Amino acid sequence: MMNDRKRYNLMLDETTDYKKGLTLILRHIKPYLPKIFLILLFTLFTTILGHSILQLLIKRAIDVDIANRDRFGLLATTVIYIFLAVLNMTFNYTRLLFAGKISQNILFNIRSEVFKKIQDLPSKFFSQNQSGDIIQRLTGNVDGINNLFSEGLVRFFTTVFTLIVIFVSMWLQNWVLALVAMGCGILMLVVILIQGKILEKPISKSLKREGQMSSSVQESLDGFIAIQSGNQQNSWIRKCDLKAKRYYKTSKKITLIYSLFNSLLAFLTVLIIALILIVSLTLFKANIITLGTVILFLAYTQDFFRNVVTISDIWRNVKIGVASSERLADILELESDIKNFPNPYSPKELKGDIEFIDVDFGYEKNQKVLSDINFKIDKGQTIAIVGPTGAGKTTFVNLIARLYDVDNGEILVDGIPIKEWDLHRLRKNIGYLIQDPFLFEDTIINNLRYNNSSVTEKDALDMFNFLGVSSFLKSFPNGLETKITPHGNGMSAGQRQIIALARILLRKPKVLILDEATARIDTKSEKMLQSAIEKATGGKTTFIIAHRLSTIFNADNIVLIKDHTILEKGTHRELLQKKGLYWEMYSRFIGK
Repeated sequence: MMNDRKRYNLMLDETTDYKKGLTLILRHIKPYLPKIFLILLFTLFTTILGHSILQLLIKRAIDVDIANRDRFGLLATTVIYIFLAVLNMTFNYTRLLFAGKISQNILFNIRSEVFKKIQDLPSKFFSQNQSGDIIQRLTGNVDGINNLFSEGLVRFFTTVFTLIVIFVSMWLQNWVLALVAMGCGILMLVVILIQGKILEKPISKSLKREGQMSSSVQESLDGFIAIQSGNQQNSWIRKCDLKAKRYYKTSKKITLIYSLFNSLLAFLTVLIIALILIVSLTLFKANIITLGTVILFLAYTQDFFRNVVTISDIWRNVKIGVASSERLADILELESDIKNFPNPYSPKELKGDIEFIDVDFGYEKNQKVLSDINFKIDKGQTIAIVGPTGAGKTTFVNLIARLYDVDNGEILVDGIPIKEWDLHRLRKNIGYLIQDPFLFEDTIINNLRYNNSSVTEKDALDMFNFLGVSSFLKSFPNGLETKITPHGNGMSAGQRQIIALARILLRKPKVLILDEATARIDTKSEKMLQSAIEKATGGKTTFIIAHRLSTIFNADNIVLIKDHTILEKGTHRELLQKKGLYWEMYSRFIGK
């Protein structure tokens, strides 16, 4: 098994557990068993009607009506045939309609369960897996299960009932021919089972490689600006082509195996039909069966072995569906290591006192990102966190929102260990503003209502007025009703940050985390945003990760992290007096 640090990486497990996938499908089928049983009764009825009774009417028309030149009898037989055919079509339509509704309900339930599970998984899951592969599981693999229901299970029972009805009808007509057909059918089923066994590994590998290919495409779309600006289009084309070719090779192998066995089955079908035709004609010459029986058996034989060959298609869809289900079950069996204790601490209000006690943390085993962190911040204070790139500044604040759990030591919030806090209550009181905030493809006002549906237009305008940035709305043609384009294109980085900051503050968090919020905006926007931030931080416990030292001079305390631990801490003046690393950074800053 994968170690604890990698246990969320779905791509590490190269094996396919078909039992796990089948268990997931059966669990979701179980609530619909009464309806499925009713559908099976409909299937049995239409099968008997379509593959036995209608065929017997044709035999009667040949052996009785036509043989006796009975025009009235032939007309009556024809009318009955048409009536039963329409009745069969009606029942068959009803059966397929109900089966389609049930299969779509099951697919909705599976997709919903997987999506809910993803929402509950920790940040480690998203850092260890590519978004393209996750999307592929929710779309392509769910489609694989859809084929299992529509082209697998429904056709399977229809085919099985058809084979049983045809065999019983054959037996009632002539047991010798029925036994010949059954023996040949068993031979073909063995061939189909061998085909299914050979296809197992290629199908599983194909689904995994399809996920890898989707991940590359997703990554190239997310980073298209960087790719184009860096003139790396050809490099990414080669990278995506490589993944696509790997997927193509596996898919091609599946097609070759499938085509080879289907050609073999088609050849066997021709030989078997010829064999049964020879036996039928021999029995006819011996006056053991009638001409109508010969024609009936020929129709039965063609229908029988056409359905046997159909099992090959069904078997492939079943294999793909179960393998797809297993990829979804891989997600469902994961358990978040970030979860609530029984009866978690959930006060009406979070105060904002935060303390780190001997905290160690690493994303990978034996690779520390933070080590021996001891620090305390009181309610309402502003703390700046500085240090070189990769020192662990963002990790430091991620631990406060409990996006990850510490390896050793403890974090206290209002004197209570963070693991004992109710996650919803804790995170509701933390506002997190990052360098590149995510805005939904919706109006500005609806973005502000995210996770806070009670926000009115007056609330929004009051917030912008409070932040002193209400004038920036004038640059949008429809004000708060302006539609934000994908990724916030058409807006400046400063405008996106203002909207994100307002969205956070409307939730009234007690703790504010600003992760280099002004790093990617121009000087004019920085001044506007910095002024808004100064108003926003009033009375809140605030953590500022800063690249520009000018934004932190007034912080109550400054923490300098280097080599994964706190190297220096104190006020701006105190750190300058120490003439340590912070003094060096400040000297370089003012030298510019």
